[in-house]
Amino acid sequence: MSVSYGVDITDSGRTSRKSVLIGPDGMIVKTYATVKPAEHPDEVLNDLAALD
Repeated sequence: MSVSYGVDITDSGRTSRKSVLIGPDGMIVKTYATVKPAEHPDEVLNDLAALD
């Protein structure tokens, strides 16, 4: 399933940390290729608020 959203498995068998924001219609609204755990929740909440 992760490959469907652009998260590939590396040579080590692990995936990189990425997030995908999916809108109410099931379509990808935004992808986050670089995720900083301390900042990411606020970033996602701001992007969700912008969807209105």
